Amino acid sequence: MTARVDEDIPSFTKLRATCRNAVCPKSGESITGTYFPNAEPPIYRGWCGECDQPITDLVPV
Repeated sequence: MTARVDEDIPSFTKLRATCRNAVCPKSGESITGTYFPNAEPPIYRGWCGECDQPITDLVPV
């Protein structure tokens, strides 16, 4: 069975992502990007391109 994204979730959204990993050289810096919804929570996910850790600070722009 295939999970499907709920119809009330937009196909994509702009979010501001901020890495909070204390050892990351980009920690505390924000970037804006386009995020697509996942089939299951958390709906939007991000990964830091510098330290390769999940970004939990995703804020709508």
